[in-house]
Amino acid sequence: MKKTKLVSLLALCAGSLIICSYSGGAGLNSYDCTGAETGLGNPVGCAAGCHTLGTTTTVAIELDSMGTPTTHYKGGLMYTVKITGTNTSTTSLPKFGFQLGSIKGSVSSVTPINAGTWTAPYPTGTAYRAPSAGNFVVGLVEQTSSLTATTGTGGAGTTYVKTFNWTAPAAGTGTVSFWGVVNAVNADASNSGDKYNTNHKVINEWPLSIGIAELSSAGNFNFSLFPNPATSQINLTYHLEKQSAVVVSIHDLAGKQLLELKNGTMEAGEQNFTANISNLIKGIYFITLNIDGNTSSKKLIVQ
Repeated sequence: MKKTKLVSLLALCAGSLIICSYSGGAGLNSYDCTGAETGLGNPVGCAAGCHTLGTTTTVAIELDSMGTPTTHYKGGLMYTVKITGTNTSTTSLPKFGFQLGSIKGSVSSVTPINAGTWTAPYPTGTAYRAPSAGNFVVGLVEQTSSLTATTGTGGAGTTYVKTFNWTAPAAGTGTVSFWGVVNAVNADASNSGDKYNTNHKVINEWPLSIGIAELSSAGNFNFSLFPNPATSQINLTYHLEKQSAVVVSIHDLAGKQLLELKNGTMEAGEQNFTANISNLIKGIYFITLNIDGNTSSKKLIVQ
């Protein structure tokens, strides 16, 4: 039984780097350490005590759509998921390992349900670990050998980063969450001084009644946007029934305003407006037209 195996594992931690460091990945050794699942004897964090929980190693998980962070997904679309560990101490930790999984819902459970699919190709030095009967139920991506820090040489500010392709689950799945663990290590052939930490990120689904391709509020007007996709500039055309207060702005997928392109009073009639967007990175945004307090929005793809 796995619980018996866990007890034996703990007894061997002090003297066995091969067993306790999991340099080839904890999933390869039958453990999910992300914290997503609490059943089958799976620990939260690295090796159930073989390494030390270290608040000086921070973990962040980010879902990106064409390079733009987002807190929502659209069923069936492909995204990238980035896990980042950071050493905020002065201890030298030049190597790292990690695990990352995705489940349905926002909280851990004894037997969670996988959400979405990790899609090849995987970054060098990493692999996908399918659920293992009697050991763990969450599909994981993890290292296949000890990884070198992404930036820095191991001291304060050193980062440990990996990015993966992830295809969202079918529409109607609802809220999902990503669970990850990063173990920053000093590579001294023992477990002493190594620091791990965990984190999870909750991602909501765009409402089924609202297409990500085009969002529209209660405003009773429309506008045209071209070209779309765009690179350096966009053109908007809209009609005003009367003199109106007009605001044109660009927002990211989380709803944060990035740019205000126009804010003023316009006369009645057909309106044409050209805006420079060359300072936006590639990704998906929403351009919003507000006329006298009524708003309509459209998706804008920047290439």
